[in-house]
Amino acid sequence: MSGGHERLLTYLGPPGSFTHAAVELLSHPWTGPVSPRNSVADVIFAVESGEAAAGVVPLETSVEGDVSSTVDELIFRAATCFINEVIVVPVSYVVAGAPGGRWGSVKKLITTSVAMAQCRRFLDASGVETELAGTIDAAAAAVAADGSDETAALTTAMCAHLNSLAVLRSGVEDQSGVATRMAMFSRRLSPPTGHDETALVVTPIGDRTGVLVDILQCFSDRGIALSAISSRPRKTRLGEYCFLLNARSHAADARLREAMQAVADLPAEVKILGSYPLRGSSDSPRVDEAAPPGSVDAAGLQSWVDTIMRPEQLDL
Repeated sequence: MSGGHERLLTYLGPPGSFTHAAVELLSHPWTGPVSPRNSVADVIFAVESGEAAAGVVPLETSVEGDVSSTVDELIFRAATCFINEVIVVPVSYVVAGAPGGRWGSVKKLITTSVAMAQCRRFLDASGVETELAGTIDAAAAAVAADGSDETAALTTAMCAHLNSLAVLRSGVEDQSGVATRMAMFSRRLSPPTGHDETALVVTPIGDRTGVLVDILQCFSDRGIALSAISSRPRKTRLGEYCFLLNARSHAADARLREAMQAVADLPAEVKILGSYPLRGSSDSPRVDEAAPPGSVDAAGLQSWVDTIMRPEQLDL
């Protein structure tokens, strides 16, 4: 890279988005210019092509899990992009209006379909008129241009700040405690800190019984904990998958390198998506203590299975 792109950081826009907020929360403040992009693919392409030095994209949500658009771009299209840092951003919405305004005066809210879906109970209870905008930044900008006390935006606190709006109500989302893990990535692997996590993609070669067990054993035998395991379709043929693993170690660690070699020898192909400082679960608030409905503990498992296996319960 050279010239003005040397310190450019791109992020999934628009300005004021939760991804933009992640840029402000980087462990080392970014000193160069930042620029939004319209899609995850655009952000990743800008970094891999050398147009930008780094990028920030959503990686995982506490409600929906992996952000498939990001994961698939990193797995199947990017060859030299590595996650350097993971930032946890709370997903929270505010009502923002003209300075000096009051929530009681608002008759119309401008927002996006995504924000509406996440704040449905608040909107239903408020009874105010809603109007859709293309982005949360556009919603805030429209309210700033209107200047009326009767119009407000359902947007983010950052969008409100960027558009010089006052926050009239905060925390109006239906489900509190929701958070998104954002990934900052570049074309270089980050150095080890002694408390790291590595994201890996394992693509088995051939089709045989027990391949996932064998992959996991390679890490277990070397005392490496896996914090997450998920699968993604290989986009080659129905029923063919690769596995995304998060290992509690750095790619430079000898034990992890041995584990990766053992996986490759199975045989399988291994791809490193990045190594980055591990952030504890305390960085993200717990939304709910309950297990999924229908779950039972060890004491009740067998009686529960016996109950649902009764002839009258079976669809025969």
